[in-house]
Amino acid sequence: MKLNFYSKLFLTFILFASILLTFSLYTFKKFYEEDIKNRNINTIFKSLDIHQETFNNKQKKLENVLIKISKSQALNNYENEKDDTLIKQLLEHYKVSQKIIHSFTLIDLKGNEKLKYIFDKNSLIKEASSLYNIKREELFRNIITKKESSFYHSNIYLKKQNNELYFPLVPLQNIVLRTKNYFLMLEFEIMEVFDEQQKKSFTYSYIVDEKGNFLVHENSKYNWSSYFTPNYTLEKLFDNQAQNILSKNDLIFDKYLSKRFYISNDKYLIFIVKLKKLFPQENSKRFEEHFESILYIGLLIAIVLTILLSEPISKLNRKIIEENKDLDLSVKKSYLELSDSLKTIDNHIMSIRLDKNGIISDVSNAFCEVSGFSKGELIGHPHRILVDQELDDKKYQEVLDYIKKGNSYNFELKCLKKDGTYFWSESFIEPNFDIKNKLIGFTIIRNNITDKKTIQKLYDDLNTQVNQYNTIFENVNSAIALVDLNGKFKKVNRSVSDLFLYDHHEILSMNFFDFIHKDSKVFLEKLFDETLQIGSIKNIEKIFINKNGEEIHLELSLSLLYDRRHIILVMNSLEDKRKLQELNQNLEDRISEEVEKSRQKDKIHQEEQIKNAKLSSIGALAAGITHEINTPLTYIKGNFEMMGYDIEDLPSSEIKNRMLEDSIKINDGIDRIANIVESMREISQSSNEKKESVNIYSTLITALTMAYNRSKQICPILLNDEEFSLGNIDKNKYVFNCNVQKQRMEQVWIIILNNALDELVKIQNYENRLLRIKVFEEKDCVVIQFIDNAGGINNDIIDKIFQPFISSKEHSGMGVGLNIAKKIVEQQKGEIVAFNEHSGAVFEVKLKKDKD
Repeated sequence: MKLNFYSKLFLTFILFASILLTFSLYTFKKFYEEDIKNRNINTIFKSLDIHQETFNNKQKKLENVLIKISKSQALNNYENEKDDTLIKQLLEHYKVSQKIIHSFTLIDLKGNEKLKYIFDKNSLIKEASSLYNIKREELFRNIITKKESSFYHSNIYLKKQNNELYFPLVPLQNIVLRTKNYFLMLEFEIMEVFDEQQKKSFTYSYIVDEKGNFLVHENSKYNWSSYFTPNYTLEKLFDNQAQNILSKNDLIFDKYLSKRFYISNDKYLIFIVKLKKLFPQENSKRFEEHFESILYIGLLIAIVLTILLSEPISKLNRKIIEENKDLDLSVKKSYLELSDSLKTIDNHIMSIRLDKNGIISDVSNAFCEVSGFSKGELIGHPHRILVDQELDDKKYQEVLDYIKKGNSYNFELKCLKKDGTYFWSESFIEPNFDIKNKLIGFTIIRNNITDKKTIQKLYDDLNTQVNQYNTIFENVNSAIALVDLNGKFKKVNRSVSDLFLYDHHEILSMNFFDFIHKDSKVFLEKLFDETLQIGSIKNIEKIFINKNGEEIHLELSLSLLYDRRHIILVMNSLEDKRKLQELNQNLEDRISEEVEKSRQKDKIHQEEQIKNAKLSSIGALAAGITHEINTPLTYIKGNFEMMGYDIEDLPSSEIKNRMLEDSIKINDGIDRIANIVESMREISQSSNEKKESVNIYSTLITALTMAYNRSKQICPILLNDEEFSLGNIDKNKYVFNCNVQKQRMEQVWIIILNNALDELVKIQNYENRLLRIKVFEEKDCVVIQFIDNAGGINNDIIDKIFQPFISSKEHSGMGVGLNIAKKIVEQQKGEIVAFNEHSGAVFEVKLKKDKD
């Protein structure tokens, strides 16, 4: 047995070590490959950067050649003497240092080639016959826009001879410098720069231009594809990555990397380099050497660790076996003890087991004893029968659904007994699951807390009563204090602080005897002694001192508590009592005043009724009189008109002229009589309580006519800036229609006119008096303003001028006219206001305009 366990343990360690070693080697290989790949990529990018820098330096040197030629004496001599000898000598000097130069050309600003030298390996050849005008070529269109002393770099192109490609192919690029009178152009072989760099660093697989045409291809038949195979572009070779290669500055994809190579500031080529094999022969051999070393070392370490660890573990296994034997005996003993404990729990712990549907499957004896049910009466029945009906079915189901989700729940529950009574329990319920984590039921543990709930209810009731007493104590109007037999404050309410002006904490640190005169201290001590003897003393009036040293008169009552160690003091301020007495007296005076006002109102109402009766009689009489006057007045007007015709027929004489002048005066008098009669007729008509569309201007004319006999003796009246008189009445001169009661509004105007005339008559001179009436429209209202210069309304009564019995008249008037006017205006859905302006009063009435 020992050998068997040891062998298994040994093989297990060997297997584990082998797996760990294999994983480690695999990880090492992946890390090694990734490291080589990253090094390869970094090397290529670095080489391309060096290549770019080298190329830029080459271009700078060529630009310097052009700059030196442009600034040399040779170019100046050529311009003046047309001799190119010095230019040739200068070019021969640069031919040795700049071997990549292919040609030099001098072009004027019209595109004519003036001078051209071809750089041969051994000599400098001047072209004479092949000079031509390049004005139509794209090169000239690009360089003609350049500023003086600026450079232009052309795209790469292949050398041509007689408009045919020159073989072997020679890639060229132009660098052009613009001077004041010429373009200096150097043509150089660009691929020699690339080939020189490629020999130093790496081999590029492809070179493409900005449009994806191949300049260099692994397969030489696709070199310069734009010339020979224009349909073969980068998309043919890398269809998925072509767009990314052309749009991004550098890119790593599949087994390739790409990078832009700038041949000028705005022109570039794209180098595409194929990454080297991850494991070249020398790297593969080196890795195999490392691999074998790691493998042998790993196996050796695994064997040593296995031997070292197997023996201790084997000894530990033997020890565990022995301990398991002892554990079995202990488990059996614990099982017996557990059985006894379960019996004890069953007899003393209330527990219930439910299936997943809430049906009782088992209950403890302790629960049966408390509830009065037997196990047979409960098992197989729903648990809901044990729950008081106050817990509705919806809430009960919510609890079950919550527990079915795997949650425990602890709550207080009112449970029913068999005899119909109930008991309170603290219930803890949790779900039961099988080994597959499937719900199989619930376990409920209950603790009888009926006594606790009873005590809690008593405690809550007591707290409620205490809070009620404290609320009453704090909010009662009387000052209440609890003191000991020596007068030390124990508790006071807020009214005590308000009474004596001390803070609550200050009062609790003081003695009740501190608030009374020293002369009264002995008397107060006797009161305390008497209270201790007889239990209570009521309504003692005494003078106390507050925080400010002021005397306050208090009514004091003392009551001894049942413990005979504390006294309740109840204090009420006598100031409130005095104020109440004053308030009662003031109330009686006010009632008397209001009663007198009511009597006056009744008297006024009676007078108004008598007045209305008189006015009705006068109105009836006036109606009759106007009717009787109208008949002879019509007769007089007709005959006077006929007499006027007769006077006009008389021969001219002084008597005829005098008669015509008298007839005009008589006719004016007849018109004034007619106007007065017409106004009397309108006023005397029965008041029509129905509202109708009325011209407000016409009602003002009627009111002014009725008041004219008085107004002409007091002051002039301007109606819309024209002085009113009975001789120039035109009721339709202005039309401001409102939906109102006609006679009511005329009554308002007469009230306001009479009030204004009453005030204006107080001014001594007639010339200093003026009453202006304005009628105008404002938005959707008609506004009527009465403006006098009688000094304005007294500020003491201006805010209550429309209240009854308010008047500025000293010897006449009861002050009800404006109140009546206000009520009439409001009945017409209008408003009336009064205010002072400049040196007089303004009464303004606003009525809604009749839209019809």
